[in-house]
Amino acid sequence: MHVPEWLKARELEELRALDVDRAIGACKAPRTRKYLHFTLRNALRKAYCVDLIPQDITAKMESVRYRAKTGRALTATEQTRFLEKAKDCKYVNLFKFYLLTGVRRSEALSLQWTDVDFELRQIHVKGTKTESSDRFVYILPELAEALEEQRKATGTGALVFPYNKTNVSHTFRRLCPEHRLHDLRHTFVTRCAESGININVAQQLAGHSDISTTLKIYTHITTEFTKTEFAKFRLTPKD
Repeated sequence: MHVPEWLKARELEELRALDVDRAIGACKAPRTRKYLHFTLRNALRKAYCVDLIPQDITAKMESVRYRAKTGRALTATEQTRFLEKAKDCKYVNLFKFYLLTGVRRSEALSLQWTDVDFELRQIHVKGTKTESSDRFVYILPELAEALEEQRKATGTGALVFPYNKTNVSHTFRRLCPEHRLHDLRHTFVTRCAESGININVAQQLAGHSDISTTLKIYTHITTEFTKTEFAKFRLTPKD
Protein backbone atom coordinates (compact mmCIF):
# COMPACT_ATOMS: atom_id res chain seq x y z
CA MET A 1 0.00 0.00 0.00
CA HIS A 2 1.40 3.42 -0.96
CA VAL A 3 -0.05 5.41 1.95
CA PRO A 4 2.61 7.81 3.35
CA GLU A 5 3.55 7.48 7.02
CA TRP A 6 2.40 11.00 7.89
CA LEU A 7 -1.12 10.15 6.67
CA LYS A 8 -1.16 6.89 8.62
CA ALA A 9 -0.23 8.80 11.78
CA ARG A 10 -3.14 11.23 11.41
CA GLU A 11 -6.18 10.58 13.61
CA LEU A 12 -9.11 9.43 11.49
CA GLU A 13 -11.46 12.18 12.65
CA GLU A 14 -8.80 14.80 11.85
CA LEU A 15 -8.44 13.79 8.21
CA ARG A 16 -9.38 16.33 5.58
CA ALA A 17 -9.92 15.90 1.84
CA LEU A 18 -6.87 18.08 1.20
CA ASP A 19 -4.68 15.68 3.20
CA VAL A 20 -5.86 12.71 1.17
CA ASP A 21 -5.44 14.57 -2.13
CA ARG A 22 -1.89 15.52 -1.16
CA ALA A 23 -1.01 11.91 -0.33
CA ILE A 24 -2.44 10.65 -3.60
CA GLY A 25 -0.73 13.40 -5.61
CA ALA A 26 2.65 12.37 -4.18
CA CYS A 27 2.45 9.06 -6.05
CA LYS A 28 4.47 9.32 -9.25
CA ALA A 29 2.80 6.55 -11.23
CA PRO A 30 -0.68 7.39 -12.62
CA ARG A 31 -1.87 3.84 -12.13
CA THR A 32 -0.77 3.90 -8.48
CA ARG A 33 -2.57 7.22 -7.92
CA LYS A 34 -5.74 5.74 -9.35
CA TYR A 35 -5.46 2.64 -7.15
CA LEU A 36 -4.73 4.67 -4.01
CA HIS A 37 -7.62 7.03 -4.72
CA PHE A 38 -9.98 4.07 -5.18
CA THR A 39 -8.80 2.38 -1.97
CA LEU A 40 -8.85 5.46 0.27
CA ARG A 41 -12.14 6.72 -1.12
CA ASN A 42 -13.87 3.41 -0.40
CA ALA A 43 -12.35 3.18 3.09
CA LEU A 44 -13.29 6.74 4.02
CA ARG A 45 -16.77 6.37 2.59
CA LYS A 46 -17.25 3.25 4.73
CA ALA A 47 -15.90 5.07 7.79
CA TYR A 48 -18.47 7.81 7.28
CA CYS A 49 -21.32 5.32 6.80
CA VAL A 50 -20.54 3.58 10.11
CA ASP A 51 -20.11 6.93 11.95
CA LEU A 52 -16.35 6.70 12.48
CA ILE A 53 -15.94 10.17 10.96
CA PRO A 54 -18.43 13.05 11.22
CA GLN A 55 -18.57 14.02 7.54
CA ASP A 56 -18.14 12.44 4.13
CA ILE A 57 -14.85 13.95 2.99
CA THR A 58 -14.83 11.80 -0.16
CA ALA A 59 -17.27 14.27 -1.72
CA LYS A 60 -14.54 16.90 -1.56
CA MET A 61 -11.70 14.72 -2.87
CA GLU A 62 -10.24 15.44 -6.28
CA SER A 63 -10.93 12.83 -8.94
CA VAL A 64 -8.02 10.91 -10.47
CA ARG A 65 -7.85 10.19 -14.16
CA TYR A 66 -6.00 7.21 -15.48
CA ARG A 67 -6.22 5.64 -18.89
CA ALA A 68 -4.68 2.23 -19.20
CA LYS A 69 -2.21 1.79 -22.02
CA THR A 70 -3.55 -0.10 -25.00
CA GLY A 71 -1.61 -3.23 -25.77
CA ARG A 72 0.20 -3.53 -29.08
CA ALA A 73 1.03 -6.88 -30.61
CA LEU A 74 4.50 -7.64 -31.89
CA THR A 75 4.75 -7.70 -35.65
CA ALA A 76 6.08 -10.87 -37.24
CA THR A 77 9.47 -9.16 -37.66
CA GLU A 78 9.53 -7.96 -34.04
CA GLN A 79 8.56 -11.41 -32.85
CA THR A 80 11.39 -13.06 -34.78
CA ARG A 81 13.88 -10.48 -33.52
CA PHE A 82 12.70 -10.88 -29.93
CA LEU A 83 12.96 -14.68 -29.96
CA GLU A 84 16.45 -14.43 -31.44
CA LYS A 85 17.52 -12.16 -28.58
CA ALA A 86 15.86 -14.42 -26.00
CA LYS A 87 17.30 -17.72 -27.23
CA ASP A 88 20.05 -17.81 -24.57
CA CYS A 89 17.85 -16.36 -21.80
CA LYS A 90 16.65 -18.66 -19.01
CA TYR A 91 13.11 -17.39 -19.60
CA VAL A 92 13.06 -18.31 -23.29
CA ASN A 93 10.63 -21.21 -22.84
CA LEU A 94 8.34 -19.04 -20.75
CA PHE A 95 8.31 -16.35 -23.44
CA LYS A 96 7.49 -18.99 -26.06
CA PHE A 97 4.73 -20.25 -23.77
CA TYR A 98 3.16 -16.79 -23.66
CA LEU A 99 3.30 -16.49 -27.45
CA LEU A 100 1.87 -19.96 -28.03
CA THR A 101 -0.93 -19.87 -25.44
CA GLY A 102 -1.85 -16.23 -24.83
CA VAL A 103 -2.03 -16.75 -21.07
CA ARG A 104 -1.65 -13.92 -18.57
CA ARG A 105 1.65 -13.44 -16.73
CA SER A 106 0.31 -14.83 -13.44
CA GLU A 107 -1.40 -17.77 -15.14
CA ALA A 108 1.89 -19.04 -16.53
CA LEU A 109 3.86 -18.44 -13.34
CA SER A 110 1.32 -20.35 -11.23
CA LEU A 111 1.05 -23.25 -13.68
CA GLN A 112 1.95 -26.66 -12.25
CA TRP A 113 3.13 -29.75 -14.10
CA THR A 114 -0.01 -31.53 -12.91
CA ASP A 115 -1.97 -29.05 -15.07
CA VAL A 116 -0.14 -30.24 -18.19
CA ASP A 117 -1.56 -33.33 -19.88
CA PHE A 118 0.82 -34.47 -22.60
CA GLU A 119 -1.35 -37.47 -23.43
CA LEU A 120 -4.44 -35.36 -24.21
CA ARG A 121 -2.17 -32.55 -25.44
CA GLN A 122 -3.87 -29.89 -23.38
CA ILE A 123 -3.14 -27.59 -20.45
CA HIS A 124 -5.57 -26.62 -17.74
CA VAL A 125 -5.18 -22.89 -17.11
CA LYS A 126 -6.69 -22.21 -13.70
CA GLY A 127 -7.46 -18.57 -14.29
CA THR A 128 -8.68 -16.48 -11.38
CA LYS A 129 -9.57 -13.17 -13.06
CA THR A 130 -13.00 -14.18 -14.36
CA GLU A 131 -15.07 -17.35 -14.66
CA SER A 132 -14.11 -17.66 -18.34
CA SER A 133 -10.40 -17.42 -17.51
CA ASP A 134 -10.50 -21.02 -16.24
CA ARG A 135 -9.95 -22.86 -19.50
CA PHE A 136 -7.94 -25.36 -21.54
CA VAL A 137 -5.32 -24.48 -24.11
CA TYR A 138 -3.84 -26.99 -26.49
CA ILE A 139 -0.32 -28.26 -26.97
CA LEU A 140 0.93 -27.87 -30.52
CA PRO A 141 4.31 -29.42 -31.47
CA GLU A 142 6.26 -26.18 -30.94
CA LEU A 143 4.77 -25.77 -27.46
CA ALA A 144 5.46 -29.41 -26.60
CA GLU A 145 9.11 -28.86 -27.51
CA ALA A 146 9.33 -25.74 -25.30
CA LEU A 147 7.75 -27.59 -22.36
CA GLU A 148 10.15 -30.51 -22.70
CA GLU A 149 13.08 -28.10 -22.73
CA GLN A 150 11.66 -26.37 -19.67
CA ARG A 151 11.36 -29.65 -17.79
CA LYS A 152 15.00 -30.43 -18.54
CA ALA A 153 16.05 -26.96 -17.37
CA THR A 154 14.15 -26.78 -14.07
CA GLY A 155 13.79 -30.38 -12.99
CA THR A 156 10.80 -31.96 -11.30
CA GLY A 157 9.51 -29.16 -9.09
CA ALA A 158 5.80 -28.47 -8.84
CA LEU A 159 5.84 -25.25 -10.87
CA VAL A 160 6.46 -25.29 -14.60
CA PHE A 161 7.99 -21.79 -14.49
CA PRO A 162 9.41 -21.18 -10.99
CA TYR A 163 10.38 -17.57 -11.66
CA ASN A 164 9.91 -14.18 -10.03
CA LYS A 165 7.29 -12.11 -11.87
CA THR A 166 9.22 -8.85 -11.54
CA ASN A 167 12.41 -10.37 -12.94
CA VAL A 168 10.47 -11.86 -15.85
CA SER A 169 8.91 -8.50 -16.74
CA HIS A 170 12.19 -6.60 -16.42
CA THR A 171 14.01 -9.11 -18.60
CA PHE A 172 11.33 -8.86 -21.25
CA ARG A 173 11.55 -5.05 -21.31
CA ARG A 174 15.33 -5.30 -21.68
CA LEU A 175 14.99 -7.63 -24.66
CA CYS A 176 11.97 -5.88 -26.18
CA PRO A 177 11.95 -2.25 -24.91
CA GLU A 178 9.16 -1.07 -27.22
CA HIS A 179 6.64 -3.47 -25.65
CA ARG A 180 5.25 -4.67 -22.33
CA LEU A 181 5.13 -8.35 -21.35
CA HIS A 182 1.33 -8.27 -21.66
CA ASP A 183 1.79 -7.50 -25.37
CA LEU A 184 2.72 -11.16 -25.89
CA ARG A 185 -0.91 -11.92 -25.03
CA HIS A 186 -2.08 -9.45 -27.66
CA THR A 187 0.40 -11.04 -30.05
CA PHE A 188 -1.17 -14.47 -29.52
CA VAL A 189 -4.66 -13.18 -30.34
CA THR A 190 -3.26 -11.32 -33.35
CA ARG A 191 -1.63 -14.50 -34.66
CA CYS A 192 -4.99 -16.26 -34.16
CA ALA A 193 -6.68 -13.62 -36.32
CA GLU A 194 -3.97 -13.79 -38.98
CA SER A 195 -4.28 -17.59 -39.03
CA GLY A 196 -8.02 -17.40 -39.68
CA ILE A 197 -9.06 -18.89 -36.33
CA ASN A 198 -12.71 -18.30 -35.48
CA ILE A 199 -13.12 -15.31 -33.16
CA ASN A 200 -15.18 -17.29 -30.63
CA VAL A 201 -12.45 -19.91 -30.44
CA ALA A 202 -9.82 -17.19 -29.96
CA GLN A 203 -11.92 -15.65 -27.18
CA GLN A 204 -12.14 -19.01 -25.43
CA LEU A 205 -8.43 -19.73 -25.79
CA ALA A 206 -7.44 -16.30 -24.46
CA GLY A 207 -9.95 -16.42 -21.62
CA HIS A 208 -11.56 -13.08 -22.52
CA SER A 209 -14.78 -12.62 -20.54
CA ASP A 210 -16.08 -10.13 -23.12
CA ILE A 211 -15.81 -10.91 -26.82
CA SER A 212 -15.45 -7.17 -27.53
CA THR A 213 -11.88 -7.45 -26.24
CA THR A 214 -11.12 -10.10 -28.85
CA LEU A 215 -13.13 -8.27 -31.48
CA LYS A 216 -10.99 -5.12 -31.19
CA ILE A 217 -7.92 -7.11 -32.20
CA TYR A 218 -9.73 -8.94 -35.00
CA THR A 219 -11.16 -5.69 -36.34
CA HIS A 220 -7.71 -4.12 -36.40
CA ILE A 221 -6.27 -7.06 -38.33
CA THR A 222 -9.18 -7.01 -40.79
CA THR A 223 -8.78 -3.26 -41.32
CA GLU A 224 -5.06 -3.58 -42.02
CA PHE A 225 -5.70 -6.46 -44.43
CA THR A 226 -8.37 -4.41 -46.23
CA LYS A 227 -5.96 -1.49 -46.61
CA THR A 228 -3.27 -3.76 -48.05
CA GLU A 229 -5.69 -5.37 -50.47
CA PHE A 230 -7.22 -2.05 -51.53
CA ALA A 231 -3.77 -0.73 -52.38
CA LYS A 232 -3.95 -3.08 -55.39
CA PHE A 233 -6.89 -1.09 -56.77
CA ARG A 234 -6.44 0.54 -60.19
CA LEU A 235 -9.11 2.59 -61.97
CA THR A 236 -7.64 1.43 -65.25
CA PRO A 237 -6.43 -2.16 -64.89
CA LYS A 238 -3.14 -3.04 -66.52
CA ASP A 239 -3.35 -5.06 -69.70
